[in-house]
Amino acid sequence: MERNEKIKIAITAGIAAIILLILVLLLALSGKSSNDEDKLAGNIAEYAESGAEDQDKDTDPIVNASGQASDEDAKAATQEGSSDSSTASLGASKETVSEYLDTAKNSVSGNSFYATNHAVFKDVYRKVDYNVDEQLKELFGYWSQGNTEAVRDLVHLERFEAMSYSLNGSNNFYYYGEMDSESLPNGTGVAVYANDQYYYGQWVNGKRSGDGTWFSFYPGYSSYVVTEHMYTGQWAEDRPNGKGQEHYDYNPEHMNTADIYLQNIIGVFTDGMYNGSMYVITVDNAGNTTEWDGICSRGKWEAVRNASLDKKGKIPVLSARLNKDNHIYMTEEGATNNGVSNLISGGSKRD
Repeated sequence: MERNEKIKIAITAGIAAIILLILVLLLALSGKSSNDEDKLAGNIAEYAESGAEDQDKDTDPIVNASGQASDEDAKAATQEGSSDSSTASLGASKETVSEYLDTAKNSVSGNSFYATNHAVFKDVYRKVDYNVDEQLKELFGYWSQGNTEAVRDLVHLERFEAMSYSLNGSNNFYYYGEMDSESLPNGTGVAVYANDQYYYGQWVNGKRSGDGTWFSFYPGYSSYVVTEHMYTGQWAEDRPNGKGQEHYDYNPEHMNTADIYLQNIIGVFTDGMYNGSMYVITVDNAGNTTEWDGICSRGKWEAVRNASLDKKGKIPVLSARLNKDNHIYMTEEGATNNGVSNLISGGSKRD
């Protein structure tokens, strides 16, 4: 084959290859329809949504060595009208991990303790019969014998809940016990208030004064985390005044891993507020307890000496007994008005 013919064949083959390449590109581009683009966009959106759902499922609150939430954002709302917050988790960023490790060294953080609400009755008692005198006499008998288990059984009966329900919207009370010449409670007696609240103890001139025990019970059908709230100790002018103990019981099924739950607060109370050196016990949803010490001045927690504010400017107010470098932090607002909450006071004996 001559040299010129070889050149012609090579040129022809090159042109054919170029034409073939152009055809392939045209076919590839023409095959990408708008439907395919829509599908791709849809798949991306679906993937993003499923990824977010999976991330939520795998999210755990940030906790420290004590098992408590280490950041205000880790408080989760599970109560009927609970604290407003969202669950925080360890993300992939170095900043988040670093902040977690730094915070977890020395803090059990929360804006305040788990907020509590008063007992709420359903509107199911309007046609339930009850006898105030007979029921309070029955209650007085068990309570005076120290049989608090029988008291608990009684107050969860419909006729007792109906009696309390009839007082809704007032701070008046039904009373059975000793009275003075003017028929005011004076001596030892038992009273029932609205919101499933009861008191047994001493009275002076129609007011709770002396030694006594107050209970706020919660109906068995309640989905609220608290099942009982009580104060027992000294009273004056119808409020906790003097040495005493506040106590909470909870339904573990409604507790979460993020909140700080008060179990016991022991110390001095003034007009229902914590006042002085307070010994505090908190409990988590696994039943583990932690002991704390703090100083409260008429409901306002004092800052722990020689301890710094946390990164969000919150105040260290309680120190763990077994680790003085471990604190509970609160905002300025959360550190005030701490005492026996939802206690109905005042009012008059209702006949």
